[in-house]
Amino acid sequence: MQGTQTTSVPPPPRPKFWIGGAVIVAVLAGVILWAMTQPGAESNYITPTELAHGQAQDGQLQLAGVVVPDSIERNGLITTFLVTDETEEISVTTDSPMPDAFKDSSEVVAFGSYGSGTFTASKVLAKCPSKFKAKV
Repeated sequence: MQGTQTTSVPPPPRPKFWIGGAVIVAVLAGVILWAMTQPGAESNYITPTELAHGQAQDGQLQLAGVVVPDSIERNGLITTFLVTDETEEISVTTDSPMPDAFKDSSEVVAFGSYGSGTFTASKVLAKCPSKFKAKV
């Protein structure tokens, strides 16, 4: 017998795989679009300078800055302190519990609204100090 070679032809792509892939892509795109339209989905931080010069929009804001040393005043659960970006200082008041890392010169993000010269925060986050600082 002479050697005959048979070449196998790959099967044609199955439409159900293409349909399944399209459904997965459509669902992922829908979830991403839905998440982006939810209130508070943006993480636009505002600095004390931007806030002091009226560059903030109304509504929920995220004020980022550094706590001014010796500005923290506690009266029960109410805490008042100053936040700076080295140019402007903004007074922040909150009645929510403060994080353990909150202290003088710590970096903070306060979530709340601004009015009458005071930022009223519903939540305050403080950056934990790094244990891995470069030695100079």
